[in-house]
Amino acid sequence: MTDETEFDRVLAEAARHADSSLLAGSGLAGVGDPYFPVDGSDLFTITHHALEVDFDITSGVLQGLARLDVAVGADVPAIALDLGLPAREVVVDGCALAPKAVPGKLVIEPDAGLSAGTHRIEVTYAGLPGEVEIRGERSWLNTPLGALAAREPHAAAFWFPTNDHPSRKGTYDLVITVPRGFAAIAPGRLVEYSHTSQLSRFRWVTGEPVASYLYSLLIDRMRLELDTLDDGGLQWVSVYGDGVNDEAPLARASIETTPAVRTWLETLLGPYPFDAIGGAVTRMAGPHALETQTHPIYGDRFFRHSLDSYVVAHEMAHHWFGNSVSLATWKDIWISEGMATYLSWMWSERNGEGTTDELFSSFYHLRAADTEYWRIPPGDPSPAHLLSTQVYERGAMAAHVLRRSLGDDAFVSCLRTWCTARRHHHGSLREFLATAASAGATDIAAVMRPWLFARRCPDPPAGMPTRTDLEPPSLRFIRRTGDPQAQK
Repeated sequence: MTDETEFDRVLAEAARHADSSLLAGSGLAGVGDPYFPVDGSDLFTITHHALEVDFDITSGVLQGLARLDVAVGADVPAIALDLGLPAREVVVDGCALAPKAVPGKLVIEPDAGLSAGTHRIEVTYAGLPGEVEIRGERSWLNTPLGALAAREPHAAAFWFPTNDHPSRKGTYDLVITVPRGFAAIAPGRLVEYSHTSQLSRFRWVTGEPVASYLYSLLIDRMRLELDTLDDGGLQWVSVYGDGVNDEAPLARASIETTPAVRTWLETLLGPYPFDAIGGAVTRMAGPHALETQTHPIYGDRFFRHSLDSYVVAHEMAHHWFGNSVSLATWKDIWISEGMATYLSWMWSERNGEGTTDELFSSFYHLRAADTEYWRIPPGDPSPAHLLSTQVYERGAMAAHVLRRSLGDDAFVSCLRTWCTARRHHHGSLREFLATAASAGATDIAAVMRPWLFARRCPDPPAGMPTRTDLEPPSLRFIRRTGDPQAQK
């Protein structure tokens, strides 16, 4: 995705309005994320979301009941949930409250406040998620095909109340009812399914915590296929949406590379961290993909012309980088996107379709050193460029520089240590670089600074292929995938 896309415009708008909430300065404003300071809250954690949702395709109306297990860290007079839909009723520990909303937030303010400890908060809500706008963003998509809530960095608060920040994860139990003929796909394992002549009901349960932006929802007239792997310990979920039939052989062949990609990633990063796996292909996602936890959502355009296991490698790599180990702040986006892109380069190398040295040089030489491209650093891209091409391409280049500095064994040790020590938790860029520094004797901060933070073109490492060494249009990897940023 380039800087001129509609999504970049939305992100820029969100950045301009990030401090516009009526809660700003109140102590309820958010976690204080440097890019999205109003998001979420550091006053509490929702350890578990039990959601009951009904969605009507024709009217676009969503009705929901959320039962939230909320852990409050210290006595507070109030907390604020992230929610864009109108709340009809709020119950805290069995006592009803009058709903109190400000833009994008639902304030929970019992007369006696909330004491430190665990509370049960129930919210009944309803509305048109496709018409909800939160600080300049719209994230729920209604189409004749169905509905989709899958967008980074924000999608959750458009359809359920949560603590909307990647550092505040919880588990989920979703029961969703949709018109008969449609299926509803969410992260985790499908544990129940039933239907009447008019409605279908699905229950999805996650065994591990999920960052709210990764709790996506896909409603489509789709073919849903279930199986088990690892002697039943891992549920396989594959989904092919309405209209994907023309691309079905290539889409299916691509999605079915997932187990092989997972096995390869485990050799680098350690055991797969979840109890379900798979992928969903839908026309509604167009040219984009999202690392929805357990089964990523892929736009059908990835598979129109050829098998594409590289987008699968990218999204599956996120299950370690971004999903299991979440971001401490959105400013740390390089750890997620740069590493996932680089691991897809390593998958290319493993398949003999371009070494990581060749891929580094190919992307490095795509643009002249004096272009605007080099003025956006992947280590601090800004809210407006959160998902810019530079975060992916420059981010992967930075990862390659790290690998060459540490050596292969120390680099893999660094990745595995990070993914193991912080499994189902989160971490910052500073903490990742400290992990890298402990894996080798090199001054990692000095090596990485120009590749992560410089607003200019760094000099390439010694011994890299030159422009004349590369065969335009370079490698099959680039011809297959085009612009890697199309993955978001």
